[in-house]
Amino acid sequence: MHTHFTLSLFCTLLLLPLLAQQELAQPVLLNEGARVNLYFLSDAENGADSLMTTDGGAPVYLLKGERGQYESRQVLLQILPDGSAEPSATLTGGEGFDQVYNNSFEIIETGRPVTRHWLQPGAILGLHHVRLKPGTDQAAFERFIHNMWSPTQSDALPDSKIIFLRGISGERSGDFSFMWLIDSGETRDYYFPQAGEPSQIYQDFERGWAWINDDDNLGKYVDDTQGDEYTDFIVVR
Repeated sequence: MHTHFTLSLFCTLLLLPLLAQQELAQPVLLNEGARVNLYFLSDAENGADSLMTTDGGAPVYLLKGERGQYESRQVLLQILPDGSAEPSATLTGGEGFDQVYNNSFEIIETGRPVTRHWLQPGAILGLHHVRLKPGTDQAAFERFIHNMWSPTQSDALPDSKIIFLRGISGERSGDFSFMWLIDSGETRDYYFPQAGEPSQIYQDFERGWAWINDDDNLGKYVDDTQGDEYTDFIVVR
């Protein structure tokens, strides 16, 4: 009995560092208050692996632009649980990054609570910038997101999730954006076979929330005269 107990204790002690690593590697869920930090790799930077160290903190994901404004650009993404958490020092050091495009956002609305890890390899993260009309009351628009837009669309489309953001640093500071998360490129193509060209299936779903775009709702706040400013990133790893 004593020998069995000693062996069990020894095995447990051996496993503790591994269990601690697994705990550190757990993804930070995309919940309200979390920070979404994007770091654009410079065009000449090929050593993404050396920049993906977590410093014992939240994991770092490699994304690559597949459609839209930043097509083919590589980006590192780190999700922090709240504003008190510090990003990895490697990511804030400046070397290897295109500082002009780096942005940090706060998640302000998720719709239903997030329980799923959306950032699996092969998933799509669509980052959409919301361009407001001049003179828009930003507080009123944020209330509209909480009370109308998110309840209508955050969880309306199967195998996808829309999460709303407010920029807190970088070129998007003070602006609103949203992440459109889709579980795979195949699902995205099912809804949008080509960029900006919705499938009939998507259009059928869209009829359920078409009213949100009218002049008394989104049209009251959002300037869509210049088209959709977005990038679909694929999660590489």
